[in-house]
Amino acid sequence: MSPEQPVANAVAVKDGRILSVGNRDEVLFNLDHSPFTPYKVDTTFKDKILIPGIVDAHTHLEIQALIYSGHFVAQIPWPKPEGGYFHVYPKKKDVLERLKELDNELPPEEPLYGVAYDENKAGGFLSIDELDQVSATRPIMVSNLVFHRFWANTALMRQAGVLSGDLPPGVKTGENGKPDGTLIEAKGLMAVVPALPDLVNITEAKIRRILPLFVRGGYTTACDAAVGVFGYKQSLDRFQNLCAADDTHLRIIGLPWAKTGVADAGSIEDFISMVRESAAATKDPFRIGPVKLYTDGSIISRTSPVGWPGYWDGTPEGDMENDPAEIHEWLIRCHVAGLPTVTHANSRPGCQVVLDAIQEAQAVKFRPDMRHRIDHAYNITTAQLMRAKALGVAVQFFTPQIYYYGDSHLEIQGMDRARHITPTGTAKRIGVSWGFHNDPPGTPQLPWVGAWATVHRKTMESETTFGPEHCVPVADALRAMTIEAAYQLHLDSEIGSIEFGKKADFCVLEADPLEIDPMELKDIPVWGTVFSGRPNPAG
Repeated sequence: MSPEQPVANAVAVKDGRILSVGNRDEVLFNLDHSPFTPYKVDTTFKDKILIPGIVDAHTHLEIQALIYSGHFVAQIPWPKPEGGYFHVYPKKKDVLERLKELDNELPPEEPLYGVAYDENKAGGFLSIDELDQVSATRPIMVSNLVFHRFWANTALMRQAGVLSGDLPPGVKTGENGKPDGTLIEAKGLMAVVPALPDLVNITEAKIRRILPLFVRGGYTTACDAAVGVFGYKQSLDRFQNLCAADDTHLRIIGLPWAKTGVADAGSIEDFISMVRESAAATKDPFRIGPVKLYTDGSIISRTSPVGWPGYWDGTPEGDMENDPAEIHEWLIRCHVAGLPTVTHANSRPGCQVVLDAIQEAQAVKFRPDMRHRIDHAYNITTAQLMRAKALGVAVQFFTPQIYYYGDSHLEIQGMDRARHITPTGTAKRIGVSWGFHNDPPGTPQLPWVGAWATVHRKTMESETTFGPEHCVPVADALRAMTIEAAYQLHLDSEIGSIEFGKKADFCVLEADPLEIDPMELKDIPVWGTVFSGRPNPAG
């Protein structure tokens, strides 16, 4: 991924960093005339392909640990950490049958937590009545495919104290004015969390269980995009302990979650101070990255506003998850303090909030290399991308949704908006820094499926190509998942390419992604990784 030296066949490593790279004979000659002798020639990877270690710019280790402690009732294949895939339940009736099986299998006192339910593929939302038929006594909660909509039975709602009286935000009601079991976004989830203490008890062991997913994908760096959502200090302690272990072969960048962080700290100023202090106190392989902000909800879950003319299937317009004026203020405060930001924005209104705030922030205090970022950006327009380019704003696209949920986007958004979601081709043409991510629980932690979706933009069921003009070559996808992601995190001087002085982080492949049939990209075999010079087979 280095344009000055795109291909080499030997690399020398010392102290976890790249000492030399190039033609084998040149590298050996270079070492022979250096003070770094004797050395050992290791031919373990003579028949493999090494590319820079994959950088996941937007994932969720803690929330993945949470969902992997539940029971998958998904309509797409989710990978098991130990290899293989969880069973798929195509329709709602299959899911309800599975929940009944689990009710019979679990200890009576244990809550039942189902995960990754896709209301679009399965054929409809779940209801409180349907979950009550599974069990009238055991607390049950099911989270949807992207963790933006949840369903609970009466037993859980009663235990959480949200069946009557003044209902918390995010708890939906039916025509009778009573809760219908639907919980919207984090506000709804937090209404029942007190009744599920074990569920949100994120432990180092739970996170460690999912780490093989990253080695199997070829990742060496990952951003947890919601550090502190369940407590900032607790998250820092977990990640620092995790990364201090010799068998953790992953660099983790924590993005402090502003919403709960500001509430915990008491003010935006105190939150900024807290972030600065923790950033100064952490060091590789766990570091603090940009501050995470959040505008709208989820289009695929129909919780986000989408702007004119609304949802194509007639769903009522969603709401901003957070107050745009508050996000505007917080982004400016972070910018003035020198803290870059990453903001969740799916919709055109959401992207506009971010761009307006960054423009004002630069007017208040000009900082030429902040690399603020918009994440997901489904419906970002050409005009907004041009403005992002002018402001130096990077974009992280959620392209895997095209493959997994593109056919649902056609129904929900209509043809014109759907074909242009995550417009990578336009971003490339304009010259915006762009990348892509899997964002579990939004889609599985499978980077090569994400790369395939970015290259081909084909949907899973109908194989429709969404906007052929936005398809990109494999080389662009590789760049997006390595050096470009590193650039967006201000880490391009350390990782993202195989260059002298950088960390010896490699993704080890069994085939050359530039030589195989591009249609085979999502199934490319991954041997494992090299992290700071240490080989880690996927096993």
